[in-house]
Amino acid sequence: MLVSRLLLAVACCTAITAESRDVYYQGALAPRSIGPTFDKGYLVVYDRDHKIDVYAPDGSPLYSVSAHVPKADWVNFENAAVDTDGTLAGAVACGRGNSITGAGIVLFDRTGHQTAFFDTGEYRPTQTSFAPDHSIWVLGWKPPRKDRENRDYFILRNFSQEGKELGAYLPRSSFAPEPEPVISSIGSWKIRTTKERVGAFLYYANPLVKPGEGEVTQWIETDLNGKETGRWDFRGDYYPLALTQSGALYGQGDGLAVFDRATNTWRPVPGMPDGHLLGADGENLVFWLRGASTLRWVPAK
Repeated sequence: MLVSRLLLAVACCTAITAESRDVYYQGALAPRSIGPTFDKGYLVVYDRDHKIDVYAPDGSPLYSVSAHVPKADWVNFENAAVDTDGTLAGAVACGRGNSITGAGIVLFDRTGHQTAFFDTGEYRPTQTSFAPDHSIWVLGWKPPRKDRENRDYFILRNFSQEGKELGAYLPRSSFAPEPEPVISSIGSWKIRTTKERVGAFLYYANPLVKPGEGEVTQWIETDLNGKETGRWDFRGDYYPLALTQSGALYGQGDGLAVFDRATNTWRPVPGMPDGHLLGADGENLVFWLRGASTLRWVPAK
């Protein structure tokens, strides 16, 4: 009986500990008023002067770096993802003066050393995500040009860490002609992978428009072979902001909600922290608490 009570007490303590935990970050999380990117315990902050600041899972600063591309005067990070071992893949645009001259993906190791850059040509990556096999899934676009009006391309691509394109999916022609399904969007995240799927959040209107004010956005999923498994249009009150490893999609707007793919509806989830939803860590939701440099982990409901 005593052993049973002790085991019950331990279980209760464990459950309480698992309910919520906070991590304090030793720096400004939005120095440019751009939302940071949370990925696999790491936090990427988009700093001034084309720099990013990367924080370790315990909240301590890991490194602050700029990317370097040959013959470019500047390199700007649009988004970055972090792998389980701390490897970072950044979607970047580069240029000279006021002109964009190229784009690609830059890699850093967990010490902040740039290990690679591979040029993606006319295709401009805007979002990155590491898959369980450590390949890089990329969301991107080709800016319209008069000599390319009838040329198609794939918005979703998969690359190895050596820069080899492993696959290209979701043709631009499968979307409405206007507006662009993918646009440049610095910070936060618009693509995530789990052990079973790739999910991407596509804008069909200005992302600064408030939820419920007429914008059309879309969530699209493929399997890990790039085969499309579903598209869902959103015209409601929530933006997709977290995808758990089990595939549950959570959105935030006027509160928090979880998405029901079968009915294309959002179900409100009460009792969540007062903060901005940054993403998921396994089966936990991660919030940036309002007015603080603190993130809170809360089990998904």
